[in-house]
Amino acid sequence: MKIRFFYFTIFCYIFLFTSCLGMTGEFGWAILDESKLGSLEKKFSNVQEFTLTREKLVFPSDKTLVYLYKFSKTPNPEAEIYVSLSRFQVGFNEIEVKRKRPETSTSSITGSFQELIPGKYLMKVSYEGDVIDNVEFKVIEPEPQEEEKEQTSDDIGKFTKARKNAN
Repeated sequence: MKIRFFYFTIFCYIFLFTSCLGMTGEFGWAILDESKLGSLEKKFSNVQEFTLTREKLVFPSDKTLVYLYKFSKTPNPEAEIYVSLSRFQVGFNEIEVKRKRPETSTSSITGSFQELIPGKYLMKVSYEGDVIDNVEFKVIEPEPQEEEKEQTSDDIGKFTKARKNAN
């Protein structure tokens, strides 16, 4: 009898604890290459597919990072939701904060970050004043493409020849 009461008590605490936590959700990501878009196309570009993950997040610095946060419950449409972005420099330093309104049809918020310099970042989602979720990711320099590699090696060769001819 005491064992059943013990398990019942633990179950009640777990239930109360998880139900009182409120909002949670999932992060989704997409990469957008805006270098090939005109200014009008940039304004109306709409990403439809996101990869839902929080593992091994590494993004190139030359692309636009589009994020989605899908809430586990439908949030209040008037709720204060903030997304903050911090960059690691001896600690995480906040560099951007955006206020978002949830899309009630999808129970989500979306946004983007452009021109992020390489480094480690922390993104936080706050709901009604409390941080409900966060995720870390890295931004790296993109690998040069084959044409760029060949051009760079040609430029180095020309520079070396020019130096030899100058001496």
